[in-house]
Amino acid sequence: MSGSNKEVNVLWLSQEECIQGGAKDMDMILEYVEKVNLWLAEGKVVEPELLHLLWEQGNYSGKRIGVHAALIRSEEMQLAAVKGIPSNPMNPMKRKTPRSNGIIILYHEETGYPFAVMDDTIVSALRTGASSALGAKFCARPDSETLGLVGCGVIQNAHIEATSKVMKHIKQVRLYDVNEERAEKFAANWSHLGYSFHICKEVEETVAQSDIVYTATNVNVGEEYIPKEWIKKGSFHSGVSMWDHTDDAILEGFNKYCMDYKLRLQDEKYPLSELTKAGKLHADDIKELGGVIKGSTLCRESDDDRIFFVTLGICATDTANSYKIYQNACAQGIGTEVKLWSEPAMF
Repeated sequence: MSGSNKEVNVLWLSQEECIQGGAKDMDMILEYVEKVNLWLAEGKVVEPELLHLLWEQGNYSGKRIGVHAALIRSEEMQLAAVKGIPSNPMNPMKRKTPRSNGIIILYHEETGYPFAVMDDTIVSALRTGASSALGAKFCARPDSETLGLVGCGVIQNAHIEATSKVMKHIKQVRLYDVNEERAEKFAANWSHLGYSFHICKEVEETVAQSDIVYTATNVNVGEEYIPKEWIKKGSFHSGVSMWDHTDDAILEGFNKYCMDYKLRLQDEKYPLSELTKAGKLHADDIKELGGVIKGSTLCRESDDDRIFFVTLGICATDTANSYKIYQNACAQGIGTEVKLWSEPAMF
């Protein structure tokens, strides 16, 4: 929009077009997830509390819609975004469709007008895996050899791919899923990485014997199952699905804590927040990943430290990666231009 032309057009990018623009490029996803965490530490990201709309009150692992927003003011990019991501755990079982789907709207910083509406399903999944992997890169023991995955769904695909790129000493992957056939299929899909895959009969075999553990399950509040006795000395855990670890495991099994965005401590919907508000954990004892990346704070101080990491998803990571995909799409001439208005009716 320029001069007397008041027309506003928005580029619509389908999931297929986002993939063509780089949505499945894990190297790009990792690069911009790390950059955004650093920008956050440098004060170049503004992100409010997220909003969760629950279809069933109290069922945080059931049907819900997450609403996120972010604003980036870095040297590389200046823009804002709003993301909506509904999740229904019954979709894969009942409809053979994805559990989650995301849409993100990108906005010009100068005008506040939108310039792109894009699928965010792929980016949202991959940046979740990238966030846990970056937590491991900066907080796990560099010589970690065993990766433990609890749950073998979509998010764990992102986890193993991202971790393979940043943790270079992994030799074995221990898998547990309530559906053993799904674990076997997962191992077959990732056999090209050259790891030794071990399908565990019990979840304890995965958690207690792994240097790096990612939990991605459908457990809800009150269904916590990982006790403090399973936390291996020197291990790093990313509690992606939030309700896997008991309070005792978090408070006594671990001695160091890190998360990607400490503002989320104001949210009462996950364990670190509840434990902090209850006075059982001090906010100052929780490090922020961006500060660790920047070098202004330290999380792991010894090989024996046991670190609990939380990533609740920084919308700015979706924003930055979606903007790169948008730029690639424009360069490739893909997408559908949609008119928002020719003349603003309310001016």
